[in-house]
Amino acid sequence: MKNSLIKLTLFLCIYCVSALPVVAGQLLLTHGTLLDPSDQSITKQHLLLDETGIIARLDSIPANFTGQQLDINGKFVIPGLIDMHTHAFGNRGPNAQSEIMGPGTTAQVVLHAGVTGFVDLFGNEDQLFEHRRLQQQGLIAGADIYTSLSCLTAPGGHCSQFGKTRTIKSEDEARQQIAELAAKQADVIKLVSTIGGSLPSLSPALLKTSVDEAKKRGIKTIVHIHTLADIDSAIAAGADAITHLPDDAAITAELAQRLAAHKVVVIPTLACDTDEYEFMFSDVLQSALAKQLADPRIIQGYQKAASDMTPEQKQQAKQRTEKYYLSMKHLVAADVLLLSGTDAGNYGTLQGFTVHREMEKFVASGLTTWQALASATSDARLFLGKPAGLQAGAEASLVILDSSPIEDIRNSQKISAVIHQGKVIH
Repeated sequence: MKNSLIKLTLFLCIYCVSALPVVAGQLLLTHGTLLDPSDQSITKQHLLLDETGIIARLDSIPANFTGQQLDINGKFVIPGLIDMHTHAFGNRGPNAQSEIMGPGTTAQVVLHAGVTGFVDLFGNEDQLFEHRRLQQQGLIAGADIYTSLSCLTAPGGHCSQFGKTRTIKSEDEARQQIAELAAKQADVIKLVSTIGGSLPSLSPALLKTSVDEAKKRGIKTIVHIHTLADIDSAIAAGADAITHLPDDAAITAELAQRLAAHKVVVIPTLACDTDEYEFMFSDVLQSALAKQLADPRIIQGYQKAASDMTPEQKQQAKQRTEKYYLSMKHLVAADVLLLSGTDAGNYGTLQGFTVHREMEKFVASGLTTWQALASATSDARLFLGKPAGLQAGAEASLVILDSSPIEDIRNSQKISAVIHQGKVIH
């Protein structure tokens, strides 16, 4: 606990000291290389911005410019990263080694990983609503909070084992719950389908009613899936996205083609399902960014778990990983739109850091580095209805890197500075 408090204090101090004074000024990034995933362009230009967004790209520095200048010669600029599936209570580690932060503190911590926004897909509804409200009013800082506020699940279904959630057992309840979440301005609606699982599931009929009601209100839906049958149900319901990969079998080439034909987005949370093993048996947690973001207790917990794992458990973990990568192979071949989401807050993840791991695993699955970068930047923003890219009018939330992630996606971890809403944070 003491280490956790020291770590939190350090993050808060870094945030306060590094931020520019709150003034109605402009910031000019000079001599940098702009990497825009929205059109896969590489441009050597100056970038003018303020807290309202990107103002312009410039070929020369205006002679009368009196605002703040930041020379980033030799560095690379990308849009800020967005985690499309997280649970911002903190980090969970094995052997009871967990770090509880809450959405407000998590929002500040992940900025240091270049994550300038995240979508929380279930937590304490009142807490999420209040932190988002305070942030939107400019009363608290941190990465932009988007949220479903709650899950919509069957009574006793998935999510209910973790705390208070909303449940649906009739079409009237579905309409009422969607109306209440819409009134609270939920950014997305999360629905739970676990057909054939150990917990109760929303029926295909209730799932469709819920999706239809959300569409009437202009809110996108993300369906938590567990099996191949859940994917069929989500497609039939007209869901905008599914999250996770099925546990019962790999997604087939035919099913991947159906997802693409119905324009269903997939947020696979691949790292969450495959990185717990790598956290224990590789040097992933020894990276500079992981060490910066993780409480030492978390890393120690994985080291202890590795020593306790039997050969049989290791083999099971490897087989499970192979199944998920087969699903990814078929999704990539079918050109299904993939978005980076981490399911952080679960084992095998770290808030902020795992966004980089997800992009790395996307490339290992067959995406280009441009596509992987877009999955956490421009494509994520478009899904949320936000302006994307590095053009005038886009958000002034950026990451400045020492090396190009187009050459090697792992370079996304080589962070020189983070800019959030026009202010230098780190």
